[in-house]
Amino acid sequence: MNQTMTSIKEVSLRRATVADAESIAKVRIESWLACYRGIIPDSYLDEMKLEDSVLHWRTILEALAAAGERICVFVAESEGQIIGFASGMLLPETKLGMQAELTALYLRPAWQRSGIGRRMLQKVAKVFQAQGINNLLAWVISDNAAARNFYEDLGGALLREQDFNWDGLELKEAAYGWKDLSILMASVRALPSSLALH
Repeated sequence: MNQTMTSIKEVSLRRATVADAESIAKVRIESWLACYRGIIPDSYLDEMKLEDSVLHWRTILEALAAAGERICVFVAESEGQIIGFASGMLLPETKLGMQAELTALYLRPAWQRSGIGRRMLQKVAKVFQAQGINNLLAWVISDNAAARNFYEDLGGALLREQDFNWDGLELKEAAYGWKDLSILMASVRALPSSLALH
């Protein structure tokens, strides 16, 4: 754990609001720049525009009220700064046997491997459990070994690997899933957390 994190005592998790759009966009871009070097071409990463990502997330956050619990977005906050976020949605049609999907999970690099990502994933899963949905799908770029290890450590089963096109880039993705969310919840509780979370 680095010096930034050791000086922080608490991280709070809360529902995102429209006012969080820019902070969420910044976290996403910072995470992509750190995690996808060597996986996604530098030219693509270096041309990511904050304003495009802000618009995307503002649109999602503005739709939350109408979507009810079909879509959820949580942010992790420390000392007034958003350091991570996670989102999920109920799928309009079952995919790979799953009814809900984790659509994003990002943390600023300095905060990764601290337990925050696990807690955010748990928050998303609880939203769907409350609606009687007991399974969850998550996609990850196949070459992202850290993300794959994260899902595997939490009991996620590899369901499929496939080619996909992202914004003109030809990539490969892996699908992980939990057919029983109690396995995910037990895994989150079993692993130690480095920070006080509430």
